[in-house]
Amino acid sequence: MKRILFLCLGMAIMANARPSLQLNTERVEAGKNFGLQMVFPLQELPENRSDLQFTAQNGFTLTKIDSTDQVIRPGFDDMFESFFGGGGRGAYKARIYTFNLKAPKKTGRINAGQIFLTIDGQKRAISGDIPVDVQRAFSDDALTVTLKPSKTTIYEGEQISVTLGFHTYEHFEGNLQATDMSTGDDFIVHRSDLANMKFEPVENARRELQASAKFAWLSPTKSGSLQIPSFKFKYTKRGEPKIVEEKKQMGGMSFSSRTVKQESIDAETSTQPLNITVKPLPTEGKPAEFSGMVGNYSFKADFDRTELKVGEAMTLSISIKGDGLPGSIVDPKLPDFSDFRSVPPENNITKKIVGNKVVTTKNTKVFLYPKKKGEFTIPEIKYSWFNPAKKKYETAVAGPWTITVEKGENAPEAMFQAPVAANAGPAAVQKQEIESLGNDIRFIHNMKGSVESPAPYKSIWYWVLFLAAIPFYFIVTFAVARKRKNSNNVALVRKGKANKQLKVRFANANAALAKGDAKALYAALENGLVDYLSDLTNVEFKGMTRPQMKQELESRNVKSETVAAIDSWLEKCAFARFAPVNPSAEEQKQMLKDVETLCENLDGLK
Repeated sequence: MKRILFLCLGMAIMANARPSLQLNTERVEAGKNFGLQMVFPLQELPENRSDLQFTAQNGFTLTKIDSTDQVIRPGFDDMFESFFGGGGRGAYKARIYTFNLKAPKKTGRINAGQIFLTIDGQKRAISGDIPVDVQRAFSDDALTVTLKPSKTTIYEGEQISVTLGFHTYEHFEGNLQATDMSTGDDFIVHRSDLANMKFEPVENARRELQASAKFAWLSPTKSGSLQIPSFKFKYTKRGEPKIVEEKKQMGGMSFSSRTVKQESIDAETSTQPLNITVKPLPTEGKPAEFSGMVGNYSFKADFDRTELKVGEAMTLSISIKGDGLPGSIVDPKLPDFSDFRSVPPENNITKKIVGNKVVTTKNTKVFLYPKKKGEFTIPEIKYSWFNPAKKKYETAVAGPWTITVEKGENAPEAMFQAPVAANAGPAAVQKQEIESLGNDIRFIHNMKGSVESPAPYKSIWYWVLFLAAIPFYFIVTFAVARKRKNSNNVALVRKGKANKQLKVRFANANAALAKGDAKALYAALENGLVDYLSDLTNVEFKGMTRPQMKQELESRNVKSETVAAIDSWLEKCAFARFAPVNPSAEEQKQMLKDVETLCENLDGLK
């Protein structure tokens, strides 16, 4: 059935028929040909006229103009006329002009142009703007996905963001799933959660929806021409219409019918790969203290006290904050603390999205105990980074500090005091001490009889107990020393608590599974697996690329199939967390079970 765009000056009735416009198709598809028809009653055509002219606009292309004279019967459709034949009431003769046009690639409600007629040498517009709804072809993708970087030329280690965009068309039916969202091996990545991505109607195209959000923040690990591979997705769309003809026999008569059917089909789409140019850092002006960080950073360091006593502790607090490598900050080079006893420092790393970047903050506490009294000078601490916005290196300085240490009440240095001379006599006794001793003297009485006690060393039990005490002493000494050593061994303590911490993480995963929160479940699984690896090895796997993780695990003689399984599950968790899809409950339960089994096989990792 033809689609009428508008009627000029009312309905075409009897002799009062007026020109009208209509399309020769129900659907105008992007990049395809269609016909725009003007029905012009012959009696309304001026005598001194030229042929109709069409001025195409906004990407529409006019290929040719056809015309034919025809009898128009208002109120009858084509099927009715073909069945009964003849003319209807109010029939009139009209000339039908067909403007054969090609639609632009753009979709939406677009002005196709205007129609002109030259009368008595004067060009007149006989139509206003002609809006046409251009839709995506059923043969084309029903979904387009884009990946746009914030910058395409950056420095090595500089942070950029990539925005993931979706655009659905009329024949999109859903079932969107990500099949590959890998950013490659050349970037350290902090991914965003796409759970809150919202689809909004496209302006001038109410049957289309679009959504976009920051997908990830990346920092390249090397210079050169790098590429982010295509992201791949699968979905369901409505296929092209197919005409199905059916023939039926009724009462000796044969009838035929034609119906249009469209079936749902599976489809795939992908983003274009991104090419990123990564420049090496300049060598000119590079300071000796350069940390390797690239971005806008701040550095602070200070002691909580500069005056203390032997046996007391002071704390060096270091805070580094910057928008470079997501989730990782290199420590500054610390001065020589040989005059102090130290314990393993405490580190706390946090990531937060500020504006359009991921800002990483690292707070470190170093605990120092002076070995002796005196005045000590701790040199200044420098921290340098490269600022890509200013294209130069920057350095922050903290210190120096002067530390004053006084003797403590139970100072360890007392045990190192000079011993008493071997030939010195007994210390002189003061008069007051003699008087005190005199008051404490008791009279000595002769005891009646005699008491004989055998020497203890003559008893065999004495020697049994004596000999037994020797190995017992060494066992206790060894146990105490080992406990002290282990308590100071951060790696060993951390490994000992790994299984306990893993149970806590799996408890969080089970809680998320019970609530039906898929995003929280996969976040708990991913973080739990990475943290468990870190606890077992005392190596921070957070912030590593997957190839770096593979290399680290292989260096620890982890089986290749186990390394591949770890890499596979981390990728699956990332897909489930950041892709705009929700896996089924059974898939979630199975992944939880598989990750638990994988962690059990890692228990012997060193």
